[in-house]
Amino acid sequence: MGKKQRMEEEKGQVIAFHQSAQFFYEKGMKAYRRHNLDDAIKYLKRAAHAEKEPFVLCQLASALSEAGQYHESNQLFNNVLRMDAEMTECYYYLANNCAFLGLFQQAKKYAQRYLEAEEDGEFAEETLDLLDIIAIEEDDEEKFEDEDELIIMQEQANSFIRNGQLDEAISTLETVLTEYPEFWSAYNNLAIARFQLGEIEEAMRIVDTVLEKNPGNLHALCNSLIFLYSIGREEQAEELADQLEYVYPMLVEHRFKLGTTLATVGRFQTAYKWLKILKRQGYEGDVSFHYWLAYSAYMIGDTHTAEKTWKHVVEVYPEKEGQEPWNGIGFTDTNQEALLGQLRVSFQEAKSEEEQMLALYLMNELQTKDKIQVFFDILQSADKPVIANWARYFFLASSGKRMPKELKEFQKCAQIADVLYNHTEKDDMLIEECLQLWFHTFSSFYHTNMSFSNAFGWSAAVEYVVRSEQKENMTQAEIGHIYNVSISTVRKYIQAVKQIKADY
Repeated sequence: MGKKQRMEEEKGQVIAFHQSAQFFYEKGMKAYRRHNLDDAIKYLKRAAHAEKEPFVLCQLASALSEAGQYHESNQLFNNVLRMDAEMTECYYYLANNCAFLGLFQQAKKYAQRYLEAEEDGEFAEETLDLLDIIAIEEDDEEKFEDEDELIIMQEQANSFIRNGQLDEAISTLETVLTEYPEFWSAYNNLAIARFQLGEIEEAMRIVDTVLEKNPGNLHALCNSLIFLYSIGREEQAEELADQLEYVYPMLVEHRFKLGTTLATVGRFQTAYKWLKILKRQGYEGDVSFHYWLAYSAYMIGDTHTAEKTWKHVVEVYPEKEGQEPWNGIGFTDTNQEALLGQLRVSFQEAKSEEEQMLALYLMNELQTKDKIQVFFDILQSADKPVIANWARYFFLASSGKRMPKELKEFQKCAQIADVLYNHTEKDDMLIEECLQLWFHTFSSFYHTNMSFSNAFGWSAAVEYVVRSEQKENMTQAEIGHIYNVSISTVRKYIQAVKQIKADY
C-alpha cells in the first residue's frame, strides 16, 4: 500500500466496540505500528470476526496488502464498499493492489472510479501518479507481449550469461537490439555481459544510455550500483544506494532485483523487507533468492526466518547442508567456551601474523561473550600494530561500541574475509588457506595507500590464486562470475595478491 489506512478515530468519530473486539483491535494495531504483520493480521482478523465494522476491515485489508496477500485484501476492500459505499478510499487501495499483481486494466478501472468519486480527494495526486505508471507498463506490454522470438532470444542470452558464455550472450543481445531498439531489458543484460568481460566503461555507458532514454529504469539503476560497488567507487555507490532505499517497486521482478542488489552491497534492512514481501506473496525463485533472504534475515537479527529459509534450501539442494551464509568455519561443537580456549592457544602458538589474524577472526565467530575479554587482553598486550588493531576492532564490534575512523580498514578486512567464506565452497582447508592468504595480503598492504573497498574483487583474486596453487582449473572469467566482478577487475587484484604471494 502506498499509505496506511487512516483510522476513523483520527477523524474524531467514536466507535462502540464489543470488549473482545476492542482488545484484539488494539493488539493488532500495536503490532501493525511495529511492522509485525503476522501478529497484526492475526489479531485484526479476530477483531473483525467479533465486530464487522468497515474501518476494522480496512485496517485488516491494509495489513494483508503490506504482507503481499493482495487477493484477500481486495476481497475485504470490496466487502467494505458493499457495507458502506461512501468509503471511496477503498478504490484507491484496490487500484494499488491490482497494480502490484500486474492487473493493470483492473487497476486503471479502480483508479478512475476513485477519481470520479473524489476528484479532489486525499489520494487524488497519488492516483494520478499511479495511472501514469500503469500507462507506461501497458505501453511496454503492448509492444512486446506477442514477440515469441524476442522472448526466446532473451532467455537464451540470459542462459549464456549464467554459463559464462559472454561473447555468445553479447552477440544474441545485439541481434535483439537491432530489431527492438527500445527493449531496455536487453540493454541491461548487455551491460552485465560487457562488465563481466572487463569492458567496464562500455558497461557503464550502456547503463547511462538506458537511464537517459528510460529514466528511472530500476534494473539499470541496480546494475549501476553493483558496477560502482564492484569497482570501488565507494562514494558514488553509497549515494545511489541511499536513493534506492526509498524506491517502492510494484512488480515482482523489480522487488527481487532491488532486494538482491541492496543485499549484495550490505543494505540488509531494506533488502530483507522486499525479499520477505516476495516470500509472503508466494514467490519461490531460485537458490539465490533464498540465499539473500536467509542472509539478510540473519544480518538484521531475524534468525528464525533465516534458519527456516535455509532449511528449505537444503531440502531442494541437499549439498548445501551446513553451508549457511552466516556460519562460522567448522563450529559444529556446541561447547563454545572450549573452542574459545583452543583458539586462544592457537593464537599464542601462531608463528605468523596471518595465523594470529585467523585465530582472532574465528574467535569472533563464536557465540560466547567470553570472547570480549579475550579481545581486550590481546589488544592490551599485542606488540604488533596490526594484531592490536585487529583485536581492538573485534572488541569494539562485539561490545556494540562505536567504531573509530582509524579502524575503517580493519572493518573492510573483516568484510572481505566474510565474503570469502560466504562464496567459497565449504571445504574447510580451502577456506582456511584463502583466509590466511587474505590476512597476509592485508597485513602486507596495510601501511600503503592500497584500497580495500572492493570486497568482491579482492575475494575473487584470493580464491583464484589459492585454487591455482592447488592446480584447480578455474578461469578468471569463472571466478569473476562467482563474485560478480569483471575479468579486468579480477586480473587487477590477482596481480596485487601474487605480488605478495611471492613472499608468502
